[in-house]
Amino acid sequence: MTPSEIYSKVLKYAGYVSTIICDLHSACSPHKKKQYLCTLAGSKTPVIDFDEVKTNADRTRGLESRKSVDALAVTPSGNFLCFIELKSWELLISNKASEYRIRKQATKYSSDLPLKLSDSMCICKEITHDGDVFDDCKIIYILLTDISVEDDGIMAFNSDLTALAGISSDLRELCNTLSRGVMDCIDIVETRYWECRNLDRNLSML
Repeated sequence: MTPSEIYSKVLKYAGYVSTIICDLHSACSPHKKKQYLCTLAGSKTPVIDFDEVKTNADRTRGLESRKSVDALAVTPSGNFLCFIELKSWELLISNKASEYRIRKQATKYSSDLPLKLSDSMCICKEITHDGDVFDDCKIIYILLTDISVEDDGIMAFNSDLTALAGISSDLRELCNTLSRGVMDCIDIVETRYWECRNLDRNLSML
């Protein structure tokens, strides 16, 4: 199936209910009495709340709760199906994060994120009743964060050496370095590590 066909079938399963990624992010969702980080209106890209899809699928099949990504989307071009996971480094950093806590969290991501993808793909196969549903589908697994992900190799290297000092800018660079490393280890699909504020713009270029 094409990315758009898969998205449409999952959307139908979800009762034709879509949302935006901002409303799935506890740090900025108005549903959590917060304000959007990017614009007053938030992202304009419709996404499916895949946690809700997973919950319904597991309940229907009588399964224990599986892992799942946060959202499913299709690029405006229709060329890519996007599995999207949101992780808030900003919340961790603002709560007196240390290098140890950041590395511990990244280690957890390295085991959780591949499983979230594989379980989510399995759920899509169940919903479409097609074990080969992804044969003609281009997939991108996107990890979104709420900190800046400006790519500066020198800064990233320096942050790895100086993060123990607890400087927030250094800790952010460490978060980015470790997050990219986690995504680089996932080789069954294309991966991206983006700042959540840039989701719409980045998707429009795919």
